[in-house]
Amino acid sequence: MTRTSFLLAALAAVTAAGPAAAQVMPYPGQPYIGDPMADELRNRMEIQRQASAEQAAFARQHATEARLRALEIEAARQPEPYIRRELPLRSPEQERQAREQATARREAVVQGVGQIDDWLARPPR
Repeated sequence: MTRTSFLLAALAAVTAAGPAAAQVMPYPGQPYIGDPMADELRNRMEIQRQASAEQAAFARQHATEARLRALEIEAARQPEPYIRRELPLRSPEQERQAREQATARREAVVQGVGQIDDWLARPPR
């Protein structure tokens, strides 16, 4: 009976202590809960985190406003009028004259290029 009563007493002691009795040791260099320096560090980090979030929100707000303003400026521009170009009807004589002028322009270009080609094709010295 002593063995059974001992086991029951040990079991009662363990259940009475429960999980609250477990002591967890912090990692080396990790501050323990309630450490005033650790609390101050946490507070400073939280202040910096909030300031960073505030600055990011401010930057996003200004970027959005800039895009909106650019869209407003673009929308306020007067659209360029569409001018339909209708080619005037020409007589056969005018058509012939236009073809002759185009031929003269092409020949002038060919003549200028021909001089360059001749110069490039000259025999080496």
